[in-house]
Amino acid sequence: MIIFLCPAVMDAIVFLVLFAVSYGAGARGMDTHQCAWLGGLFQLTYMVFSMAVGLMLTRRNARSFLLVGVGLGMAAALAALALKSFYPLLGALAVFGVAMAFFFNAFQTFMRGEAPPGGLVRATALYTAAWSGGASLGFLLSGSLYKLGDIPLLILVFVVSLFIFVLLLRHRSRPGGDQSADEHVEGSPAGEPGLHGVFVGVAWVMIFTAMFVQRPLQTFFPALSGRAGIPAALAGLPLFAHMFLQAVAGGFMIKARHWLYRPVILGAVQGLAVLVLLLLWRFPVYSVTAPGIAFLGLWAGFMYFCAVFYASNAGHRSRNIGINECLVGLGSFAGLFVSEWFMTRFGNDAIMYAVCAGAMALSILLQLALVLKGSRLRRIAA
Repeated sequence: MIIFLCPAVMDAIVFLVLFAVSYGAGARGMDTHQCAWLGGLFQLTYMVFSMAVGLMLTRRNARSFLLVGVGLGMAAALAALALKSFYPLLGALAVFGVAMAFFFNAFQTFMRGEAPPGGLVRATALYTAAWSGGASLGFLLSGSLYKLGDIPLLILVFVVSLFIFVLLLRHRSRPGGDQSADEHVEGSPAGEPGLHGVFVGVAWVMIFTAMFVQRPLQTFFPALSGRAGIPAALAGLPLFAHMFLQAVAGGFMIKARHWLYRPVILGAVQGLAVLVLLLLWRFPVYSVTAPGIAFLGLWAGFMYFCAVFYASNAGHRSRNIGINECLVGLGSFAGLFVSEWFMTRFGNDAIMYAVCAGAMALSILLQLALVLKGSRLRRIAA
């Protein structure tokens, strides 16, 4: 279980860096378009390299990819925290995206190889709780330490990166000949056995939507807060709570495994999130947006768990996860720039919540359509 500290502390670095860069960009007067590119280029390189890495990963080479990701990520994170001008920052964040594509794709292959047959639910829940909890810590530390200057953040990134190296090098892997979760299929779609492949498609829609909604909140909320003079600690607090609740929801899925493969549950959880986003659009004040953003963490934890589990439980798992992580970048990039276009076009920052609500409503319909079509085709084939 201690190996799951790797994605936890790595995501602490990721979100610490991204928050510090976004808040600093807003405080230094960069416009919304520039802030969107700072978040977007990281996601663009993450997207492209995730697809490539997913095609190369195996249970045997996953640890090597992890170590490369940690080393490259440390160098890029240190550069992103030290640089202040727009274009050098873009370059550092682009390299940071490449490094994280190596790390997070490789870890998901690594964790499946380390989990015994039947252990995928537990491994996915621990992974979701770990990286989400790490992200929440990253927001908390960045918001708290930002006012102290760059040096504490630089030291923290360096120390945490070394800690990950040590964990990976000391970990004793399962024997290569032992069966693992990478070769085993768990669970069955309720009443529709054999629909695992259909739910891989659902996973891809879910992961794209989750990032389309979450990335604008994580990028523009701190930037707008910095522009409005809201203290960094207060700007980071709802994002910390959001990721903390995301970790709680991800871990809870060990007990709620019976929710898997149930279209009614999918629609209900996401439908509630649509209503929360519409509330934030109508009342875009800190006293509403802060608890609303925090509450959406429960939705996000459910989404990410399901997306990783469905993609990891059928077919070519490393390729499926590579596509998952590619869609993480694509959804983030699309969410940032679609939201930014509406915000600029209408001169209203709060409209990003409405854009996210509309995207999620369309996503729910697409997910349900995929399941219904898959069920119909199976009945015809039978």
